[in-house]
Amino acid sequence: MTAYPQISLAELPDSSQPHMDFLDTTWFKTHGRTRQFPTPEHLRSLFKPHQLPHPVRFEDLGLIVKFGSHVSITEAINLWVIRRVFQDAIPVPEVYGWRVLEQEGKIREVFIYMQLVPGPTLEQKWPELSATDKQTICSDLRAKVSCLHSLRDSESQQVIGSICHGPAQDLCLERLPLLRPFLSRVEFHDWLSWLWRRHVPDPRSIEDPWRDLLPDNGSIVFTHGDLRPANLIVTATSPVKIVAILDWEQAGWYPDYW
Repeated sequence: MTAYPQISLAELPDSSQPHMDFLDTTWFKTHGRTRQFPTPEHLRSLFKPHQLPHPVRFEDLGLIVKFGSHVSITEAINLWVIRRVFQDAIPVPEVYGWRVLEQEGKIREVFIYMQLVPGPTLEQKWPELSATDKQTICSDLRAKVSCLHSLRDSESQQVIGSICHGPAQDLCLERLPLLRPFLSRVEFHDWLSWLWRRHVPDPRSIEDPWRDLLPDNGSIVFTHGDLRPANLIVTATSPVKIVAILDWEQAGWYPDYW
């Protein structure tokens, strides 16, 4: 019987904390506690009011900060889990900590402090790669995805949803009605089937010709959710290798075909 790596809710960092430092990371081993992160107030001052911020790079510190009202603590936890479970097998930026700005008891903005991984993206490098390099990258990515899909939720009640057992954060599901953590593939697929019939007074009166195409049997695995060339940092010279997989905000527990 295959032994899969597992993660439990009890092992996860506490997402309710507005201030989190991972003291065992490279940042604190290098700088100690004396070197503070750039403050949320300073980072916010770099952008105009109501301007959607982009990640801010601090090249001299090897630091990048991703923040905004669209950023979630769950992304930081995803990074923490992947690095903890897989280490170098699935390279991701090391997450150093987070800060949360609240207003009237509600989260206004999340600031994720993490390792700045230098190098071009695969999107930038692809046009100049040889056929051999392209094949190598594809094989490497396939192996890393298979490794990622080996992760299992050790909770007795598994869900289709976020790593923290919240609603899935895939953008194609965002803001859809009755989105929630689903307790089985059947429940998830029934919901997908219901979505296109929901405006009918009695959705059950309309047969869904595609429902049987959704496979109810199979595993629930951990998936990145947004793998594309712009989210892969690679080496600048041949042989080209993947050195970091970025942007884990949509990652979570999904059917193995997702």
